[in-house]
Amino acid sequence: MLFDLAPKTSRKDLYDFNEELEKLYKDYVNARLVAVVGPRRAGKTSLILTFLNEYRIPHVFFDCRTVSLSDYGVTFRSFAEVFSNAINSFLDKHTVFKNRLLNFLRGLKGVEVDASLARIYLRWKREDRFSVVALLERLNAFAESEGMRLALVLDELQELSRLNLNFSKLLAYVYDHLKNIVVFVSGSQVGLLYDMLGVDDPESPLYGRLISEVRVRKLAREESIDFLERGFGEVGLVVDRRLIEEVVERLNGLIGWLTFFGWSYVNGLRDLESVVDAASRQEALEVRRFLSRSRSEKRLRTMLKLVSQKPMRWGELKKALEFSEGVEVDDHNFNSLLQKLIKAGLVEKRGENYLVSDPVIAVAIQKYV
Repeated sequence: MLFDLAPKTSRKDLYDFNEELEKLYKDYVNARLVAVVGPRRAGKTSLILTFLNEYRIPHVFFDCRTVSLSDYGVTFRSFAEVFSNAINSFLDKHTVFKNRLLNFLRGLKGVEVDASLARIYLRWKREDRFSVVALLERLNAFAESEGMRLALVLDELQELSRLNLNFSKLLAYVYDHLKNIVVFVSGSQVGLLYDMLGVDDPESPLYGRLISEVRVRKLAREESIDFLERGFGEVGLVVDRRLIEEVVERLNGLIGWLTFFGWSYVNGLRDLESVVDAASRQEALEVRRFLSRSRSEKRLRTMLKLVSQKPMRWGELKKALEFSEGVEVDDHNFNSLLQKLIKAGLVEKRGENYLVSDPVIAVAIQKYV
């Protein structure tokens, strides 16, 4: 259903992204590296999962967020555990050839194969840890033997930016040598994602290689209204058009937040302000986690507070920051911090102004950060 909070896996539950689905399939057939990008709550994961399911694409799906949420943090240990789970999920879905894949992985350093349970375990301790390149080489050889193109999906790859792995070099190797693996990367922190890949860096191993891009859009006003009306229609509810228009105005075409409102309304929480507040509490955790990683946490927080209240020009924001701190701020330092917020997907430049375009994140910053 449209208002299901879980990521969508079926075309009938995915609202009108047929063009993006077709583009993903064409890229799967023809491309080597595909980037699926867009703002938070725009539906990137739902789009990818629906594509994989509808077109029956053999895939290893790696949710990079689960690494960052691990008890061990972003470490090689948590990376190995999530990678193990991703391959085991692949084995569960494709029982017809799981024994053949296990045979390809058997004997590989750092890879423990349990044939009785049809499971693999990737070792992470330094003395016998698995090699990412060697594992991908085996997966590629297996895919070639089966006559398939295997999709390797790295969802929200920017979450692994602190991991001691050179993803630009790794993906360049896959691009050049592992012809039966097609890599899909996604990210809401688009600037950080592309920094990791080094797409604009002449010294990056990926520089000059074609990266196909699928950009997930916000819904237009009429699309947003139609989405809500169709969702309410699925559960037999008729909702006042004025409320629907108010919701659309507040939530700015982000299908994730429109879904959250619809689900909340169906389940009894019908006050828009209360729904926005509940959503903003969730987002505040993510913003605080981002800030805590920086040595400039206090200054970044102040900049976010300022720009979340109203759109501001570069000079206006800098003066407001200096007034708040009571000191002059170096232009270069200020611009570096502003670009960091943009790359993190928290701030957007629109014309000459900088603003927090996600209304829920703006409320989260103002009230809970």
